[in-house]
Amino acid sequence: MSNTGIKKNRRYVPDLVRDIATCDANFIKLQQLFPDMDKQDELEFGLAGPSEEIALVKLSVIERCPYTTCLQVEITGDRLLPEWMRLPSLEVRIYHDLATAEVIRFDHHRSIRQRYEQPNPDMHLPDEKSQINSFLGELLAQCLSSGQAINPLPICAS
Repeated sequence: MSNTGIKKNRRYVPDLVRDIATCDANFIKLQQLFPDMDKQDELEFGLAGPSEEIALVKLSVIERCPYTTCLQVEITGDRLLPEWMRLPSLEVRIYHDLATAEVIRFDHHRSIRQRYEQPNPDMHLPDEKSQINSFLGELLAQCLSSGQAINPLPICAS
């Protein structure tokens, strides 16, 4: 009996060079978008959607340490999406000494592994971590190319 046409289930092997390059590129994009993250607590960008809807991308510093900064990245404002479809929220750890940034939480998922066996009970993709870091890179690139920084209004004491 011939094995032609039968695909063997190969184990996914992460491309670490590509993954590190993606995280390094995300660090550079974050530095361009949010150069004052060591002093400023948050920054918002407006992105125009296809039907004049505006999505907001909010970068909030949630932790500052000597060599790292943790950011919350939230996307809101697209009212055209069905209720069951949520826009993701990410937590990104920036390693200043290594000049890299990686997603450490995606929605409620922490400890995202580099590789998931298939099938798995949580339906993770084999390369989920790579795809999430790539998603962050695409979002940051969109903010750089067509985002408009939204300055918070000063709070007036009355």
